[in-house]
Amino acid sequence: MPKECTLPAELTLPSGQIVRLRAAEGAMARREDEHDSLLGSAIALLDEGAIAIIEKNTGEAIAPDALSLADFHVIAAVLAKAGAVEENEVEVECFNCAAMLRARPCEALEIAPWVDGELGDPELDATLPFGVAFEIPAIALDRFRTAKTVTLAQRTVGDARALFDGIDGERMSVSADVVHALGIEALGPVRDRGTIAKALRTCHDDAFAAIIDIWIDSHYPARLAAIAMCAVCNARNDIDAPFDREMNPTFFEGSLLPAPRETRRDDAHFPSLEAFMDRAHAIAEPLFAKISGDPIVLIVEGDTPAVDDGGSPLLGAYVPPPPAPTITVYYQSFRSENDIGDFDWDETLVETIEHELKHHIYFLQGADPMDDEEHAQIEADVRRVIGSREANRRAAAAFGQSMSDFLERTWILWIIVAVAFMLVFMAQR
Repeated sequence: MPKECTLPAELTLPSGQIVRLRAAEGAMARREDEHDSLLGSAIALLDEGAIAIIEKNTGEAIAPDALSLADFHVIAAVLAKAGAVEENEVEVECFNCAAMLRARPCEALEIAPWVDGELGDPELDATLPFGVAFEIPAIALDRFRTAKTVTLAQRTVGDARALFDGIDGERMSVSADVVHALGIEALGPVRDRGTIAKALRTCHDDAFAAIIDIWIDSHYPARLAAIAMCAVCNARNDIDAPFDREMNPTFFEGSLLPAPRETRRDDAHFPSLEAFMDRAHAIAEPLFAKISGDPIVLIVEGDTPAVDDGGSPLLGAYVPPPPAPTITVYYQSFRSENDIGDFDWDETLVETIEHELKHHIYFLQGADPMDDEEHAQIEADVRRVIGSREANRRAAAAFGQSMSDFLERTWILWIIVAVAFMLVFMAQR
């Protein structure tokens, strides 16, 4: 391994198993390229013995094929972050302003929770349970039957070997063997792999996309995502790490080639910018009239939303005077929420204006506990991602750095104080 490759002392994997990674003497890093994915490169390192996985309690080596996919995905990401796999740079579009971002996701991944064993977050660490039927768009099984659920079984690296061929550039037909590798235990009432494979080869893209989402949520903890901050709008973008994953429609032949379409709600019930603006003023003006002091300005922003200190787009914002107290609501944030799912934009608009107005009332009173709570929540979210121990280490390092900087800038004063103290001390003797 190159000198810059530094493997963590140990990892707590999603399964709860604690392992140590050991690099063989003289081993070389694997390069990710168009014919050798990051996951494929990681498997090659493990197969070649360049990296050994040691069970902490027993000291025994763990065969790569024995790893659950979730455990392997964490190890692969950590190997890339450590430099054992040379990760490609990826380009993604900022979800907030559409600017293009470039990043190496695993390199930016926060791995401290696995290193420190601080897992168990119900959102970041949980994966979907196996053996449970999840709803999907209908898939025709034959002339008379349709499947509306899919049931997955847990898979190991050994079980899923066939899937990595697709990532490494060889598109696959969905066969009975691929169904087994995917761990699709049942499609509706059907358990026969050949019948399932035939149905998947001809199903609608939306149904296959739903199966992809369920499969990924079953084998990838949500924590396997890096944060990239947009340099244009400061929005936080979560990027999959590793970026390429086994389940992707472009890896399969036939009708599954088109990428899954993003589900958007019918815009017929969402107002135009002009209608939204009129409604916002109708809500705000009678509320503003009840507040004494400088008139409050309402702005309805139709362009890219501003973001909070954590990088999340805002529905609304308050800016105190001078020159004038201003409340802004962001039309595009409301549209984005409407696109995701069930959303009452009018009720949320009322709540948003009332919320920002409370900030103004607290400003007039001289203290804003809501602002303190919002910043505390952002800090708590950061701590969830990086882990409590890592947060404490960074806080200590920042304090040490600030103290060092303080001493560097004021050292002459401390010398003067010390000399003055010594003179006083000697005068009293």
